[in-house]
Amino acid sequence: METKKHKVLVIDDSITNREILKSILCDEVDVVEFDNGRDAVDYLMDNFYDFDLVLLDLVMPEMNGFEVLKFMKHKHMIDYLPVIMISADDEERNVEYAFDLGAIDFISRPFSERIVLRRVLTTISLFEKQKELIKQIDRQFKADDQKVDELTGLDYKQSFYNKVYTHLQNRGEDALWMVAIDIDHFKLFNNFYGWEKGDQYLRVLGRYLKEFTRRHGGIAGYLGGDDFAVLCPKNRSVLDDLKRRMQTDLDRDKNFGIGFGPKFGFYEIEDPTETVEKIYNNAVIALSTISGDYTRHIAWYDSSMMGQLQTEYELLSDIRRGVEEKEFFAFLQPKVNMRTGEVIGSEALARWYHKEKGVVPPGAFIPILEGTGFVSTVDKCIWKYTLDWLKDITERGLKPLPVSINVSRADFYAMSVSKFLVKACDERNLPHDLIQIEITESSYIEDYIMIEEEVEKLHEAGFKVLMDDFGSGYSSLNALKNMNIDMLKIDMKFLDLNNDNTTKGIGILEGVLNMAELLKLPTIVEGVETQEQSEFLMKNGCDIAQGYYYYHPMPCEEFEKLLGKK
Repeated sequence: METKKHKVLVIDDSITNREILKSILCDEVDVVEFDNGRDAVDYLMDNFYDFDLVLLDLVMPEMNGFEVLKFMKHKHMIDYLPVIMISADDEERNVEYAFDLGAIDFISRPFSERIVLRRVLTTISLFEKQKELIKQIDRQFKADDQKVDELTGLDYKQSFYNKVYTHLQNRGEDALWMVAIDIDHFKLFNNFYGWEKGDQYLRVLGRYLKEFTRRHGGIAGYLGGDDFAVLCPKNRSVLDDLKRRMQTDLDRDKNFGIGFGPKFGFYEIEDPTETVEKIYNNAVIALSTISGDYTRHIAWYDSSMMGQLQTEYELLSDIRRGVEEKEFFAFLQPKVNMRTGEVIGSEALARWYHKEKGVVPPGAFIPILEGTGFVSTVDKCIWKYTLDWLKDITERGLKPLPVSINVSRADFYAMSVSKFLVKACDERNLPHDLIQIEITESSYIEDYIMIEEEVEKLHEAGFKVLMDDFGSGYSSLNALKNMNIDMLKIDMKFLDLNNDNTTKGIGILEGVLNMAELLKLPTIVEGVETQEQSEFLMKNGCDIAQGYYYYHPMPCEEFEKLLGKK
């Protein structure tokens, strides 16, 4: 009798890495692969008991490796399904953090075929005796035709799909909507309030949807995480009810806080022969267009959205090629002492010169980089380009000024930023105080402990750290006193002098500047475009600025002409 092969789940956004792992493992185990963490955990919710081991990449779009581990730990999967982390970086901090979250082992790239295979088979063997326990795992990890999610009270994924399919076969001439729903910034909500509060939110949302379908008809389902869906009649009263009872009521509910309300993606079902998965995915595509947008809560699907996704995919492929062919470089935007006009430093900004299309605007590729794990690859290109330029002008006898580089949250997951920059500076004989690190407020808040530890290492190595985009996220002014930063960077959009709320904006900015002064925290304001803005800032004690009123971003060669300029 043939022995059934073990099954391994590989989660890695690099097709090359997945192909290498499959070639190593295919003779010994069956491999199922996913290119992102979000789809993988959704699949695990239904098929958890099928697997013997997970190979999990660290840096991925949508959900990175640590977030997948946190999810598995919260759902108690980690107790029965071993996870081996894979990464190009074996930095001790990342290894320890992965172990803390429940990983059983850590494999570095490039892969050694014998080591990978030995570790996988040994780990599976160690967990073999727990296979019977896996079959008895809590029912919330297995969806079947009768499955109802215990937390939300709604039909779980496969059950929901099956009921929708049956309804569509018998709907007659009824016009229907598929609505995809999720909670804005739900991961951040859990970080703020804890998993229990998050579960309470999901429970309340489930109750709303059950009441909704009793009033209007239709089918409500829970798809895992913070994802819900409703098949409902297409009419105005349905839309009004969703907006009133769910969007407005929940967003105002003091138990859940402002800024964490549900969002909706609508898809009108015109072809009943479409698969339920495709119908739901189209609603999700609509929903994705307003993710992170505080001003919009509802989006409607249209065919151009699919074209946009295709365009973004093609652009990402172009970005990968552009990195290999060294098409990415840095522009520098000067930082100016407003009182003297002296250029005191600059910020390195990513630019891309496509070999066929010419200059690609940053707004066309930066959001795509931030939405995938590839941003760290381009960031390193910009850092190296900047350091190479600093080395060059130093060797030519010019006196360099400090340059700040942007470091994303993904960079901290992908590598030890401090170790990378120390090595890069030392290889070029550059003093560390020439480089300043800009980290966005949202990155700081979303993973405070990990980033604060890395900031401490950056300080020990002699780098200065700036908090970028202060005021755009969720941090409180009080939290600043606990943050180990050297300078606060405020975007001028925080104070729109042409806005109806100018008075309030002025008051808030004055308060921020006064607070920074009390904390002895220097400030710099970016986006200064008018003399009026400059005078207001100086009047309120701010000396340093960036913006078009002074200088646009410019090539490094052009910036050289400003060195030493008063």
